[in-house]
Amino acid sequence: MEDLWFNATSEFTKWAVKSGLLRESFVVVDVGVQGGAHPRWDLLGDYLVFHGFDAIAEVVAELKRANVGRSGRHFHNCAIGEKDGEQTFYVNALNPTSSSVFVHGESRFESRRSDESRVVSIRRLDTLLAEGTLPRSDFLKVDVEGFEKYVLLGAQDFIATGVLGVEVESNFNISPVYPKSHFATISDDLVSHGLIVADIGFNRVPRTTFSQALRQTGVDNFGTYELGRPATLNLLFCRDPIDEGDRPQNYTKPLTPLNLDQIIKTMIIYELYGLNDIALDIAERFASSLAPRIDVQRVVQLLAKADCRQAPDTAALDGAMASRLPLELQQRLHAAEREVDAMKRSNSWRITAPLRKAAHFMRRRVPDQRS
Repeated sequence: MEDLWFNATSEFTKWAVKSGLLRESFVVVDVGVQGGAHPRWDLLGDYLVFHGFDAIAEVVAELKRANVGRSGRHFHNCAIGEKDGEQTFYVNALNPTSSSVFVHGESRFESRRSDESRVVSIRRLDTLLAEGTLPRSDFLKVDVEGFEKYVLLGAQDFIATGVLGVEVESNFNISPVYPKSHFATISDDLVSHGLIVADIGFNRVPRTTFSQALRQTGVDNFGTYELGRPATLNLLFCRDPIDEGDRPQNYTKPLTPLNLDQIIKTMIIYELYGLNDIALDIAERFASSLAPRIDVQRVVQLLAKADCRQAPDTAALDGAMASRLPLELQQRLHAAEREVDAMKRSNSWRITAPLRKAAHFMRRRVPDQRS
């Protein structure tokens, strides 16, 4: 699956956190939290309040162990859906990330399963908000193997209280549950809350018969080819305060205008996902509102980065691969990336740049004499 972009530099976000621009916490809720919090949220520092939910008890126990001492991170062992009670859940021992409320039958794709059924607790996000388990939240991530519709059905009040962005896994498939396609159902729900598609990542997966035919021709390693129709989508939905102000007639119902903290948080979300152009545009449009708290010209300078969607020089693992690492290794990898980034911004690195270029030039042009 193609992960959504992570702008690891995010200079505005780092500056906003260091300067104390926000007057409140930044709350992220992650439903289907295997792998832990994405490294992008680490950039929020002490502002981050993170709530992760997963139906697999072993996953939650490991995340709690790995996050001991991090007071802003909370992990809950329950499924999230459209009801409060109990639910049968199928754990795929061969690939726990594909565990689901739904029974998965035979597939036309190469996907092995070994499902174990369990009865787990299931809760609505609306209920958790009403009883105070969850605070009003700024961002929601949902990855629950086809159960996304039901998570959203139980989160209408939760989203309406001020969710600014949603990352959700989806696809273009149709089924009795999603007769107009999974994407159309999810999009219709989120658009009704003023959340519109801001970015998309996807992979392609060839059918098993095609993969087998390729192997018969001697082609074993075809993972580098883009074969098959789009399979899994990763979607980012966000509020767009500029569009809401300019074209209110495009929205199905009036939306509550964003306050100053929400404007800053929306800019942070866009930058963390590599959409600096939108974040900068918001800063320009709401300059008069931001000015009492923020040096808007400084914000523009921090956001005007042409490399906001380029891979870092560290050649780090991409998000999709890194998310499969144990949480402790993810954190160590992210810390190493920050150290390398700091080193490359140092004076000594800039001073020695000509020497590195000269060495690179010579390596390309002088034959290797080693036997």
